[in-house]
Amino acid sequence: IVTLETMRSPMRANDTVRPFQQHTDDSPSQSARRKNAILGALSSTLLRLTSVVVLLWLRAGMEPGSFLSRLTLLLIVLGIGSIPFIWISLKTRLKEIQGGEEDAAAQY
Repeated sequence: IVTLETMRSPMRANDTVRPFQQHTDDSPSQSARRKNAILGALSSTLLRLTSVVVLLWLRAGMEPGSFLSRLTLLLIVLGIGSIPFIWISLKTRLKEIQGGEEDAAAQY
């Protein structure tokens, strides 16, 4: 809590202002957000891999040169290709959670 007295007091030499300093202690809300982010990435990856398996199964019964076979192959490649981006996004999200950016924004 910022009071008028703390606003008037000068900063000491060892006082530093760090808006998004790294928090080493995990609050329960941070660990819950981290757990939810990981579970979200895992479930999204599992869903995409399941859809790829289903599309491969469907493609096995199609004529190799048909339009639907090519379209299915395109969907398979896009499904597999999107998985690394899920994990890149998770890495960024975990850095945000660890840095306390959400906690700092919640104060305003």
